[in-house]
Amino acid sequence: MADGVLSVENIKAFWHSQVHDPEKRELNLKLLRAFGLFAGSIVLMRRYGDLMAI
Repeated sequence: MADGVLSVENIKAFWHSQVHDPEKRELNLKLLRAFGLFAGSIVLMRRYGDLMAI
């Protein structure tokens, strides 16, 4: 049977592998930047989209 319990050690190991590995850090920063740009553009269009209409 699969072990479905998340332990604190597993979470710490995952966090450490994602944050401290330089290759994964670069990818995660690119994803974070892309998500931030996407979310920011949604907020911009929802707040000021009527001003941009022709």
